[in-house]
Amino acid sequence: EFFPENPSGYYAYPVDPEAAMCLEVFAGMDIGREMVTATTDCQPHPSPAGQATPIRRYSTPGSSPSYEACLSRSPNALSDSAKNDVMNVKPQYTAELDVLCRICGDRASGFHYGVHSCEGCKGFFRRTLKKQLVYKPCQMGSQCKIDAGTRNKCQYCRYQRCLNAGMSQDAVRFGRMPKTEREKLMADKEELSSTNSKRIVELRSLADLIKAAFRDVFQKTIFFTSPDSLQSAACGSSSVAAAMMEGPEILHTVSPEDFYERDLFWRFQEVILPVMEASVKFAKRLPGFTSLPMPDQIELMKQNGFMVVHLALHSIVENDMIRLDTETSFLRIYRHSPRLCEQLQKLLQRPLAVGDRLRSMRLTFGEMALFAAVLLTSERPGLASPKPVEDLQADLIEALRLDLKHNHPKDRLLLAKLLMLIPDLVQIVEEFCENLKGGVFDHSVDFSRTKPLLREIFDLCF
Repeated sequence: EFFPENPSGYYAYPVDPEAAMCLEVFAGMDIGREMVTATTDCQPHPSPAGQATPIRRYSTPGSSPSYEACLSRSPNALSDSAKNDVMNVKPQYTAELDVLCRICGDRASGFHYGVHSCEGCKGFFRRTLKKQLVYKPCQMGSQCKIDAGTRNKCQYCRYQRCLNAGMSQDAVRFGRMPKTEREKLMADKEELSSTNSKRIVELRSLADLIKAAFRDVFQKTIFFTSPDSLQSAACGSSSVAAAMMEGPEILHTVSPEDFYERDLFWRFQEVILPVMEASVKFAKRLPGFTSLPMPDQIELMKQNGFMVVHLALHSIVENDMIRLDTETSFLRIYRHSPRLCEQLQKLLQRPLAVGDRLRSMRLTFGEMALFAAVLLTSERPGLASPKPVEDLQADLIEALRLDLKHNHPKDRLLLAKLLMLIPDLVQIVEEFCENLKGGVFDHSVDFSRTKPLLREIFDLCF
């Protein structure tokens, strides 16, 4: 929690640990590791008990000392002014911001462990850390609803909800509230005034489930380590890398046979397949998706699954180098290389442009997860029951809107910018399939080894 704001930005702390515990009692503050600037004033200050206590003052950058509280070594011997300052922290904070707990939706009492949460969820998370508790996995598939009335029913889901919301022992923070944080909270307050709080809790719960699913299925296939040199051991066995790094000829065109012989398609298949499989797993864990008719699930995956792949892969462009990495194989191509054949230029031109637009929006990991869910549920021709798909996507868009409004309070057009990318992504998938069939895949070449999933997604018949 934050101390009351003052012009100096300085906040008082007792050096004595007993008095520090007293602060925690009065202010409900999380005492933990935090990097702050501290100065110690060793001049004696009289206390009601007649003792003198050194004062440690914590500051925010660019401030000068003018605010301090005098604390006695006795936990019960606070001066009246200091006690009033400390006791007013929570009422002033919650009255001004009026925000909800990110875990259960109850009224938040302050900023605990990196998240605005209520006293109940703060205490639950603290006990879990202190006692190093390990909860039994949820019997309901981690789908329990967590709100003010049900938060005590499933400890496993509640703890997962805390983690998904961002609670961490390392996130304890002291000092004045940053301006960006205040802007986010004011956006939340504005949302509360116009939307039913129960509805907000439901949407946040939906968002947390989607983020957890996205992280679980994609982190090993997309979000890789720092860029490696092309001279790595793995690169040494790659015919793609060898074609990029060796040989004087400049390849402007490649026949289907050459494409086959150079092993480019098989390398592409190896790195794309795990991402495509992860998209299918993500769809199965998407709340509401498996309730759709099975033919519609299949149709949505066939028509929208590759859009999720493009969304996930946009982060692999580093210094104009396209990185498609998995644990066992990789494919790397320079965007502006003169050695990039005409077919690959066609395949990559539009996706790279859309990727540039996505990166300029600076989406968080959670926002990418929600946008991926929106893409998967985009209505397409051929659905047997379009209305349930439309309703599901409406909830997902609303959950995405809440996240964007909280994280980017100044960019009110960000949701519109994202939704405007969907037609471009649809066109990318269509052009990708056409180019593969017409320029890279050729019936005169035996592609019978194409993986069944990719064959079905791209509607390839050999």
